[in-house]
Amino acid sequence: MKKIISTILTLTLAAAPTAAFAGSLNKEIKAYPWAETAALYCYDNDILSGDEYGDFDLGGNITRAQMARIFTDAFGLTQADETIFADSKTTDWYYPYSLAIQDCMPVKGENFNGGEYVTREEFAATLVKASGGKAASSFSVANYSFDDGAEVDDAYKNLVETAVKNLYMRGDENALLHPKDLLTRAEACCILYRALNPTDGLTSIFGESEVSEEQAVRWATACGGSELFINAAPLYWYYGEVFGIRPDVMYAQAGKETGYGNYGGAVLPEMNNWAGIKIKDSKGDATEDHESFATPEDGVRAHFNHMCAYTGLDPVGEVHDRYYVALTTEWAGTVAYVEQLGGKWCPDINYGYQILGMLDEMKRY
Repeated sequence: MKKIISTILTLTLAAAPTAAFAGSLNKEIKAYPWAETAALYCYDNDILSGDEYGDFDLGGNITRAQMARIFTDAFGLTQADETIFADSKTTDWYYPYSLAIQDCMPVKGENFNGGEYVTREEFAATLVKASGGKAASSFSVANYSFDDGAEVDDAYKNLVETAVKNLYMRGDENALLHPKDLLTRAEACCILYRALNPTDGLTSIFGESEVSEEQAVRWATACGGSELFINAAPLYWYYGEVFGIRPDVMYAQAGKETGYGNYGGAVLPEMNNWAGIKIKDSKGDATEDHESFATPEDGVRAHFNHMCAYTGLDPVGEVHDRYYVALTTEWAGTVAYVEQLGGKWCPDINYGYQILGMLDEMKRY
């Protein structure tokens, strides 16, 4: 990867990082532990530099000029021949960066306003274009994922959709995206880090379980799981070995989809459908729109087979019709991490994180 040389703290070229700066950053990180990995990465790659006082100001905001330089260097943007902004002067330190970023800005006025702070939505949308990404064909985060998603500006919304689905931009624990909030430097580090390291820190769907079958049974019992659900645990651990897919991930997902085997929705217990799998030509979300499987084991195997359509693994035995529908999606065969299930298996982008929350609970038993 091209070495990234930028700064998000000063309006002038920063001095080379020093040990004193590193010490200051480590102190500041105590107030932003969620940004530790990203902030250190940005420091190590000269994206983040302290000022002459050794202050990183992770809680401060990002200007448009600083954003322009970050993206120009991070993504190797090419400068245009001339500026479209009336206020951009050749004597401005950020002039070449304004030339490079202008075609990536979803909203362009007469002036560049380099000293103006940028919002979360502007930063995320511009990042998608600067990194070569495309705007999504639709905007669903307002309907499924974030209570304030409708606040995203029309000029940004489909690019923000891409940033959210790519897991660059995330909401808070209250399902709020805060699109109009000014972006902090800590947040900028995190969003950029995720774009440059898209799989780092994500939870693999493949491999061995991180909890034992016995832990899973205790967890299911404590959560009020039905006898049907508790009895399905050995089947999940058996097929986990057969498929090479983590059984704890699949069992947690089954718990989420079925209310720990208590169901209560359109899918009935006797349908042995552990993952809300639809029929091939479903018309809605009624009982008849969902697959039925002959036995609990058939249902567990179908759950794993359906996940194979998402991950690219080979199915085992006879597959259900909806498996072939899943193969036609744009993400078929590309999903390798639990976090990526959001917006794909389920329209809610937070879906994978909800499963991870259940996994964390399971580990305590």
